[in-house]
Amino acid sequence: MKSLLRTGVLAASTLALGLAFVPVASADPVSTVAYTSDDGAWPLKSFANYSGPGDEIRVWVNEGILKIDVQSGFEDLRVELSAPAGETLHTGTYTGARFRWSSDPATANPGFFTVTGGFACGDDYAEFTIDRLDRAADGKVTDLDATFVQHCGTPDGPATHGEAHFHA
Repeated sequence: MKSLLRTGVLAASTLALGLAFVPVASADPVSTVAYTSDDGAWPLKSFANYSGPGDEIRVWVNEGILKIDVQSGFEDLRVELSAPAGETLHTGTYTGARFRWSSDPATANPGFFTVTGGFACGDDYAEFTIDRLDRAADGKVTDLDATFVQHCGTPDGPATHGEAHFHA
């Protein structure tokens, strides 16, 4: 009888200890930025995958331009997306995007800009899709799901395919 009681206590203890170490879904949302580039693509090359909180990923809107910023050790990446003149960036697909520097006025085309390690393309041809863009009452971006395809120098040149998922 003692051995049966001992076995029951041991089983209950083992079960309780096992439940104590069961992974629990994290309350912290995970943000990611990733891209893959064809050979010859510029300025993003090869591939990269960044994820927070280990990599710092920030997303915000300034003067109508959505900015996605990654800092990872000594690596940095910035992608900027903007709507055509007279429009506000919203969910949907934007085709015919062209290079737009942060201080440039909006044009009839959507804007696209990317820079990494101090290198950028001044002749972007891009398209991007925003599947989710949520903001808090104060205007801060709380959720973003977006993808992009970028070519530098020619609309049919080597491409970079990227995606960003941000959840504050």
